[in-house]
Amino acid sequence: MADQTHPIDFIVPVDDGYRDRGLATLGVVLFAKTLLLIPHIFLLAAYFIMVQFVVWLGYWYILIQGGKPFWVENLEIIFLEWASRVFAWFTSTTDVFPTFGTDENHPAQVTVVEAPEPQSRWLAIAGILLIRPLMALPHLFVLGWLTLGTLAAAWLGYLMILINGNLPLALHFYFVGFHRWWARTWAWIAALTDEYPPFTLKS
Repeated sequence: MADQTHPIDFIVPVDDGYRDRGLATLGVVLFAKTLLLIPHIFLLAAYFIMVQFVVWLGYWYILIQGGKPFWVENLEIIFLEWASRVFAWFTSTTDVFPTFGTDENHPAQVTVVEAPEPQSRWLAIAGILLIRPLMALPHLFVLGWLTLGTLAAAWLGYLMILINGNLPLALHFYFVGFHRWWARTWAWIAALTDEYPPFTLKS
């Protein structure tokens, strides 16, 4: 059987299940928990704008050299890891507050298997011409709709934590699957991998 493992993965281990009811209360009250993420949101937004140029520059490196230098890939991975930790805390898959930049010890982790070289120069050209993001539109469309459901599920998770003290496993796995899909889609657009993301919430 062929190996179905995708080079991009997102993992948040299932722990004892206990979650902070105080944080859950903030979440139930009009997502007030998000206010604690304001420093991350502002800095991530600025980083996202900057990293778009880095991604575009990476396409040129692939076109000319067949691969990207370490510093380009590293800046892209830092954004992906940072955003993933923020998402994990927002959805209560972990109560460990997200750190800024990179953190190998945080429960929420993104793994990226380095793309084999040479990477596709045709996809690099598509990226330079801004066609590559358009090729990801089917994923972005589905993920956009799923985001609405994820917000509702996050609020339901806060409510369940407030009542029971833990996040139901079904919600935990849904949140991890949703963000894994998002991470794979962004990683493909950013040319961290040339393997097109699957349409799935599973690993």
